[in-house]
Amino acid sequence: MKKLVNLLTCDKSIWLYPNGFCLLDRGRSNSRQFFRYADGDILSVKALEFFQMEGNDQPEVEVVVANEPPVIVPKELYQHEDALKFVALQFDATKVADLFACEMEPYKLIYFLYQNEKNALDRLAFSKQIVSYWGLIQKHVHQEQHPDNMILVAEHEGFLDFYVEKKGKTILMNRFHYVTPEDELYYIMNVKKQCHLGGAEVRIVTENNRSPLKGLVKKYLDNYLWID
Repeated sequence: MKKLVNLLTCDKSIWLYPNGFCLLDRGRSNSRQFFRYADGDILSVKALEFFQMEGNDQPEVEVVVANEPPVIVPKELYQHEDALKFVALQFDATKVADLFACEMEPYKLIYFLYQNEKNALDRLAFSKQIVSYWGLIQKHVHQEQHPDNMILVAEHEGFLDFYVEKKGKTILMNRFHYVTPEDELYYIMNVKKQCHLGGAEVRIVTENNRSPLKGLVKKYLDNYLWID
C-alpha cells in the first residue's frame, strides 16, 4: 500500500478499515501499526500513544476513510442535502455521523464516518484532514501508465477492494470479504467474467508481500502485475 501512502501530504495518518484501523507515521521511518476494534475507545487512546503526543501538540493528521465502499451517485443527481438518502439505500444511516463527497467523473462518491469513529476522532486534539480512500485509489491509477481495460485489486486482511476500468472508464468500485486465498481468486475471476474483461490486466496491490494469493495468481492468471 506504499503507493497510496505516498499520495498523502501529511506524515501522520489514520486509516479507518471495517475491521480496525491503521496508524502510520512516515516521519518515524514509516512506523506502522494495525489495531483491531475492541470495546472501549481504543482508536483515540492508541493514536495518542502511537503519535507520542505531549502537552498541547496538535499535529496535522490525515484520516483516510476506508470503512465502506463509496455510494456512487451520478453527478447530475447529487445534492448534498440528499446525500444521506443515497447512503440509506446501502447502509444503516442511523449510525452515520458525518458525510463527505469527492468527484470522480461522471460521479460523486459519498463516503462517511460512523458515529463511533467520529466520537473517537473528536477526542483527538489533532488538525484533521478527511481523505477518501477510493479517491486515493483512483489517483494512484491515473498517475501510472495503465491499459484501458484494467482490474485493480487491493488486498487487505479479510477483504478485497476492486477498482475496475473498461475502455478507460470506471465501471466498478466494490468490496468483497474472503476467508481463503481461493476465495480471493474466485472474486477476481468472477469480476473478470461479469464485466466481460477476460483479457484485462489485473493489478494487485497488497499489504502482505508473502500473500498466499501470489501462487494462485501465477497459476491461473496470464496478465497480471503484483504491486507490493
